[in-house]
Amino acid sequence: MNAMLITLLVSLLSASVAGLSGAAETSQYPHRVVVHLNSGDEKVQRGALNNIRNLYQEVGREHLRVELVVHGAGLQLLTKKDSTLGSELAQLKTTYDVEFTACSNTMKAMNLATHDLVDQVNRTVPAIVRLMELQEQGWVYIKP
Repeated sequence: MNAMLITLLVSLLSASVAGLSGAAETSQYPHRVVVHLNSGDEKVQRGALNNIRNLYQEVGREHLRVELVVHGAGLQLLTKKDSTLGSELAQLKTTYDVEFTACSNTMKAMNLATHDLVDQVNRTVPAIVRLMELQEQGWVYIKP
C-alpha cells in the first residue's frame, strides 16, 4: 500500500515538473496579438496605438508580435491625407516593428490606392479575411 502511494506521488510530482518546464518553454515564444480597428474616432485610434505600445512595454519586443488590422471608418488612420497620428505609427513601426494591414475592400469603396496610404502599411487585403486567418493561427484578438 505504501509503495503504491509513493509511486503515485512520484508520478504526480513528475507530471507537475514536466508541466512547469513546458510552460517555461512556451513563454520563450512570442505572443501574437491582432488588434482590430474600425473606428474613425481619433480617441479610439489613439487608444488602440497606446494599447499596442503598452503591450510591448510590459511584455517586451522579443516576446510579442502585433498586427493592427484596419477597415471601415478606421482606415483614415492609415491614409496620408487624413491621418493625424502619423508620428505615432512611425514610432510603433520603428521601435517595435508593428505590422499594419489596410482593408482592400474599404480602399476600393473609398477609391484609394496603395500610394494613398502611409508608408508603414505592410499589406492590403480584406480585413475580415485577415482577422479570420490570424485567429485560426492562434493569434489573440483585441478590439479596443
